[in-house]
Amino acid sequence: MLVSLNEAKKYAIEKVAELTGEEIREEEKDIIEMALEQDFFDKVSEIISEEELEKALLTSPEEMEGYLFHRIPNYTTLLEEVTIEFLSDYLSEEEEEDLRT
Repeated sequence: MLVSLNEAKKYAIEKVAELTGEEIREEEKDIIEMALEQDFFDKVSEIISEEELEKALLTSPEEMEGYLFHRIPNYTTLLEEVTIEFLSDYLSEEEEEDLRT
């Protein structure tokens, strides 16, 4: 069970390495982390408005994570679903690229 965005990022990188059988370069790790974070916050924005987040006066990623955990019902389920969708899309794109080369 994933309980934080950092755990989800780490899990995604490990899964990509495991499923591709390759070591992931630092640049690719950054891409995976940023893309997963963007996907997650896109989903969060469907539930919580940017205005609400601004009003919460959150000053760190940890505060943001805690706020979202308590504010979003089934936060961990959402995080896991986004991670699974991300991995599916990412690995599909990787496979398509491999087929083209």
